[in-house]
Amino acid sequence: MSVTDLTTSKKPDSALRLKTLRKIGDHKPYNCFQCIRCTSGCPSMKMLELKPHEIVSLARLGFIEELISSGIAWTCATCLKCKERCPQAVAPVDLIIALRNLAVEKEAKVPDSFLHSLSAILETGFIQQPQNTVTRKLERVNREKLGLPKFCEPDEKFKAVLFKALEQSQKE
Repeated sequence: MSVTDLTTSKKPDSALRLKTLRKIGDHKPYNCFQCIRCTSGCPSMKMLELKPHEIVSLARLGFIEELISSGIAWTCATCLKCKERCPQAVAPVDLIIALRNLAVEKEAKVPDSFLHSLSAILETGFIQQPQNTVTRKLERVNREKLGLPKFCEPDEKFKAVLFKALEQSQKE
């Protein structure tokens, strides 16, 4: 079911709309005049049909709950192109991040890829594990074979700071 289909069955929630608008600061969706510059430069739109201008429009109308339940906010690559391209300084990416935060607050299902990334950061300090490299002779080499030092694992202080930041973001 697409976001547009979801909006035909429910009424807008103005309280949730105001809560979302408070989270995004000065980048108000009311300034958007639907020029579609954000969508035309969006790499996720090309692959996953994310349309930042539609998200802004639906948020402006108050369909926040529908945007959260559709899961569309999780398809954003957060490349910030929409923010750079917008002539009205609407910053759709800030709205999308606010929608993600609301989704987490409402205990909506977070995609496994995000949970996997968080788990990897806690375990190794990196989103992605270092990968072997292939030489010109098609030989696989790792850091050790190249004489590079091993990555050190994150210490307990790093994990504590990360958990504290996650807790604070949950409170906001």
